[in-house]
Amino acid sequence: MSDPVTVPPVPLQEGGIPVADDPVILGFGAVYLLIVVMIGIWGYRQTQTTSDFLITGKSIGTWVLAMTAFSVIQSGFGFVGGPELVYAFGTTPLWIFFSAPIGFLLTWVVLAKRLRLLADIRNVLTLADATYVRYESEAVRGLTGIAVVLGVIAYLAVNLAALQFVMRAIFGIPIIWGLFGGATILLVYSVIGGMIAGVWTDFIQAITMIVGAVFVFFYAVSFGGGMGTISQNLASADPALISPFGALGAGSTAVLVAITWWILFSVGSAGQPHLITKFYMSRNMEILKWGAPIAAISYAVSSLIAFSAGLSMRAMVEAGEIEETFSASEVGPVFVLEYTPSVIAGLILAALLAAIMSTSDSFLNIGAAAISRDIPRALGRPITDDHTELRVTQAALATLTALSTIVVLYSEALVGILGAISWGFFAASFVPVVVFGMNWKGATKWGAIVSLIVGMGFNIFYNVLPEIAAVTGTDWLNELVLAFYPYPPEVPAEAIGLLVAMIVFIVVSLLTQSGKDVPADLRVLFER
Repeated sequence: MSDPVTVPPVPLQEGGIPVADDPVILGFGAVYLLIVVMIGIWGYRQTQTTSDFLITGKSIGTWVLAMTAFSVIQSGFGFVGGPELVYAFGTTPLWIFFSAPIGFLLTWVVLAKRLRLLADIRNVLTLADATYVRYESEAVRGLTGIAVVLGVIAYLAVNLAALQFVMRAIFGIPIIWGLFGGATILLVYSVIGGMIAGVWTDFIQAITMIVGAVFVFFYAVSFGGGMGTISQNLASADPALISPFGALGAGSTAVLVAITWWILFSVGSAGQPHLITKFYMSRNMEILKWGAPIAAISYAVSSLIAFSAGLSMRAMVEAGEIEETFSASEVGPVFVLEYTPSVIAGLILAALLAAIMSTSDSFLNIGAAAISRDIPRALGRPITDDHTELRVTQAALATLTALSTIVVLYSEALVGILGAISWGFFAASFVPVVVFGMNWKGATKWGAIVSLIVGMGFNIFYNVLPEIAAVTGTDWLNELVLAFYPYPPEVPAEAIGLLVAMIVFIVVSLLTQSGKDVPADLRVLFER
């Protein structure tokens, strides 16, 4: 939880990103956008059923699975939110970048095999399908669908917030045009392409981002005069910027922030529906084996962009070598545009454009499916015709895109902080229900129901209400929230919410066990 910024929203500013007038960068952006659209059209031609639209008809292999898993986690957060947090708080965000690769390994171990088996046993398509099958409860299905929709709106806003900066960087248009134009292109792409287009776009941009990240790292370190000089400049300004725990909070608070971020982004990985539903898509069980290390290593390499660009730019500003004419959110695009060759800048920005498009496509798909499939089924009013369900799913995309755009317009949170809030919402909602549920026979539907309500409620109270207070200028609302938060405001409430939801799930499940065994066909999920 962070202190709100009590200033009125002014979404029309153009920011400190240089106007792109390099034909190489414009060319890369245009070509990449054309490729993305063509993949979307190809995906549309391949999409015949809801299964095709949501889980690619279980058709993807090891490398595509691993790359799409890594890229949906990295995306706009890694390039805009990552450098932003490093620039603002020094080494604190490294606890995210160290944690996420561990999270891939953990997620694969506890969920990959089980969710893929479940997709065959009961032909599930969504996360809510899985929770319904496991707990045999429409209430669990409905709450899962609601949690997915709320989390998708926030997480999609993170990517749209990043997209407006990338559109500005590539095409030199005002940020507001980048937001609305990018949202429109994204909506069209998602409606026509579905998940088939998304995973192949993910694969192409993931390879591009990995290659580009290595180049950016070396350029950034060289720009800052080497790691020794970067460290000296940062230490002279504030020793906490290069301390083991960073500058988000002082003393023991910084340590607590680092530890809670580590928990949130390692354990919390297993609660991200846009990641774990990818396991439904694998061609067979055998290809799951190498996905975890490929995804983990890819994420670690791609994080070099955030680490190097953020520290280098902050060091040069503190040394007086460059003038701070940009905001923290603009650090990544500014560095790439100003201090790397045109080819590298074009490659990175174009790949990032594709990354945001394909990741947002994943969010829109799971959110729209919750609206058209999961929630109606929980209410006893399922759409029985497959073709109609597919069209209703596509129609739901527009509402989610519009709501997320509104969040971007009026939220004053940093892109990185907004990303952490979204991640935490999903983690608190789904880590207990899915991870424990798929690994513990004693998990009960009441444990799932109560933990879902507590996880969502905790995050709404401690994260959404402060954002409302920031936009409306209602200080009393923020003071009310702080009065019920026993930790320093720098400590992420998302991590505390995850721990609380896990404890609630275990306690309630133990209290409500009736001796009823899991269905016979699901017993294979618990075999080691």
